[in-house]
Amino acid sequence: MRSSVRSISSISRRRLLSLTHRSSLTSHGVPIDVHPEVEDALANGHPVVALESTIITHGMPYPTSLEMAQSVENIVRSTGSIPATIGLVEGRVKIGLQPTELAQLASPNTDPVKLSRRDIAAAIASRKDGGTTCSSTLIFAALAGIKA
Repeated sequence: MRSSVRSISSISRRRLLSLTHRSSLTSHGVPIDVHPEVEDALANGHPVVALESTIITHGMPYPTSLEMAQSVENIVRSTGSIPATIGLVEGRVKIGLQPTELAQLASPNTDPVKLSRRDIAAAIASRKDGGTTCSSTLIFAALAGIKA
């Protein structure tokens, strides 16, 4: 019984991971958008670094938060890796943020939620903006195929 549960689980996981290598999973009901640069890096075996975004939304004041996020992404790029800052924008999980999305999450004019594992479903259903904690970042990174 136990081995059949594992194989069903691994089949479902493999199927979901294969679906996430498309820029948008709307057609499959999964609200995840993978940035084209991240998608290309994953498809070609280049290193990708998943970055949490709660420090941007809740950890530092604006504009320091935005400057820090841009700086960290530049440091990741300087190593030959692709940064994948993960956040929630208008209820959609973003694996790799556009500059405007990064600025939106950092903006003092928005009210993003702090997304731990327990907060994900409600924030998506409410179409919120949100910063991912380490736990939710790891969940979304795994779904996108970013290995720890």
